[in-house]
Amino acid sequence: MPIFQASFLSRRTMFKLALQECHDMLYNHKLREDKGVPSLFKKIRSVLPFFSTRKDLLSSSDVARFEWFVEKAKEFVKDLETCCSLAHYRLYLNPLITHLLQGSALWYHMVQGCETRGLLIEVSRSEEHGFVASLSFKYHHRKKPMKSVYFTLTLRLSESTDIVGITAKCLQSLGPRFACLAELSTGEVAQISTQLQVGHLPERDALALLGRICRQDPLCCTAIDPCANKVVSSELTHRFPEPVITMRFDCHISASLNKLQRSANGAWPPLRFTATFTPHSSNLFLSDRSLQEAEEAIQTEAIDCFIRQPEQTEYKMYWFSAHGGASFIVSKPVTEIGGPKTRRASKRKR
Repeated sequence: MPIFQASFLSRRTMFKLALQECHDMLYNHKLREDKGVPSLFKKIRSVLPFFSTRKDLLSSSDVARFEWFVEKAKEFVKDLETCCSLAHYRLYLNPLITHLLQGSALWYHMVQGCETRGLLIEVSRSEEHGFVASLSFKYHHRKKPMKSVYFTLTLRLSESTDIVGITAKCLQSLGPRFACLAELSTGEVAQISTQLQVGHLPERDALALLGRICRQDPLCCTAIDPCANKVVSSELTHRFPEPVITMRFDCHISASLNKLQRSANGAWPPLRFTATFTPHSSNLFLSDRSLQEAEEAIQTEAIDCFIRQPEQTEYKMYWFSAHGGASFIVSKPVTEIGGPKTRRASKRKR
C-alpha cells in the first residue's frame, strides 16, 4: 500500500538517510560488493556486526545509534502492517478520496447554452509526497467573460483530506476583489463533486515533478517538521491550508479603473488575469514589498504599461519570500496591439 501519511513519510525519510550512510561506509572501506539492492532493514542490520568488531572505525555511541535505527525500522514495519490491515475500513469514510487513493480520476463536463462547466481531479504517486492530487475547475460563459473562471489546485492527498473544503479556503483567500467569483466557484465545485464520473487516466509524472519543484521539503509547515530550514513562514504560507502545493487562478478583469481611463483605452475588452501561488517554495531572491501590496498594484501597473506601450500584450509581476512565492500575469487580446484603431481597421478589412 502506498505511503501517504505525513508521519510515515517522515520516518521513511529518516531511514533512507540512515541507509545512505550505511552504504557510504561500506563503499568507502570496500568491505563488500553491492549485490542488488537489499531492503532497508536488512542493510542496516548487516552493518552492525562489522561495526561491532571494528571499534577503530565507529564509536560505541555510533553503533548504538545504528541499533536504534534497526529497532525503529521494526516498529515502522509493524505500523505499516497495521495501517494496511485497517485499510478496508477507511474505504467508507469519503468515497471521493477512496477513488483517488485507488488511482482513479474523477471528472465532470456539461455544456448548457452559453455556459460550460468542467471539473477534473486526478492523482499521481510521488516518492516524496505520497499522493499528489490536482483539481481543475472551469466555468466559461461565452457572452459574459467577466463571469468566466478557471483554477487549478495541486495538493498532497491523504485519507483525511477534505478536498472540497480546502478548495473553498483557497478561493476565499483571494480577497474581496474576487469574492463573487470565489463564491460562484465554491458553490459549483461543491455541487459538481457529488456528480463526478469515475475513470482511469495515465498517471501524470508532471504532478510529482511539480511537488518536488514547488515544495522541496514535503513535511515543512507540519507538526512533524515545523518549517523548511527553520525559516519564518510568510503571509502566503498562512493564507493557504498546509497540504496545498500550488494554486493557479484565471479570470478576467476590467481594462479600466476609472472613466478617464475608459475614454483613453477606447473599447478594450476585459484583460485576462492569472495568479499562481506556491505557499511552500524556497526562494533566494526576496521582494521588497508585501504580497498584499503586490496584489493591489498589479492591475494599475499593467494598465499603465499597456497605455504607455500599446504594443505590449502582457505584463508580469513576481513576489518572493524566503518561504513562498507568487506570480501575476495580466494580458490583453493579441488583436488589441496598436490600440482600438487597429481593431477597427481590421474590421473594415474583413
